[in-house]
Amino acid sequence: MLEQTFCVIKPDGVKRGLSEEITNRIKQSGLAIKENKNINISKEQAEKLYTAHKSKAFYQGLVKFITSAPVEMMVLEGDDAVSKLRKLMGETDPREALVGTIRGDLKEEKVLNHDGILKNIIHGSDSQENAKYEISIFF
Repeated sequence: MLEQTFCVIKPDGVKRGLSEEITNRIKQSGLAIKENKNINISKEQAEKLYTAHKSKAFYQGLVKFITSAPVEMMVLEGDDAVSKLRKLMGETDPREALVGTIRGDLKEEKVLNHDGILKNIIHGSDSQENAKYEISIFF
């Protein structure tokens, strides 16, 4: 089924110059990049993006990390876009991500930042409902 999903190359991925490698992998997977922009996420946008984690101990660290430097964000489209991107990204914890996935292949040796937040390079929506919500925050 044709659907859209939301994707962010996080500050660690952008800082390391991985945007082109990641977008090439996305295109090779059959997903089309419908919209794309580089921005600094505001605190308010980050709080909306991570609202599902608001009650968790790591919430403030997530907000601080995603707002720490520029990101590249995209609206992707394709058959089963949400699940296709999730599979392409790999496990949330890069140490558990398989070879052949973005997080598995491109992880840093030290995947935790100084606040204990995982540097996992990329974010992708986990459902169609969340994709629509996340897209509405930024596009």
